Amino acid sequence: MDRHQSGISFTQKYRIGEACRILGITPATLRHWEKVFPLLSPKKTRGGQREYSEEDLRFLGRVIELTRVEGRSLKGSRAILEGVNLPESPQWVGETLVDLRKAIQLMDETDSEIGA
Repeated sequence: MDRHQSGISFTQKYRIGEACRILGITPATLRHWEKVFPLLSPKKTRGGQREYSEEDLRFLGRVIELTRVEGRSLKGSRAILEGVNLPESPQWVGETLVDLRKAIQLMDETDSEIGA
C-alpha cells in the first residue's frame, strides 16, 4: 500500500513562525492575508496553532509575487487567484492602469539593460 492509499499525509507542516521565516513576511501580514484570501485556510492544531502546508506556502509565494513583484493590490491579487473578473469600476480601472504602467516601466528598464 502506498502512502496515498493509506490516507496518511506525509507533507511537511509549518507553524506560523516557520512559514513567515521561509516567506520573508511577518506573522501580522500572514494573519491579515488569511482574512483577505479565503482560499488560504491553514489547519489548526488542537491547541489552536496554525499549521501551513506546502501547498499553503506555494499559494503565499504567489501572493508575494503578485503584490511585491508585480505591484498588484491585494484585491487585484485575490481576483487573479480566484479567477474572478472584477467589474470595471473606477477603482478597478485605476488599479489596472497602475499595473500597466508598472509593466511598461519594467519593459523599458529591461530594454535598457539589454540595449534594445
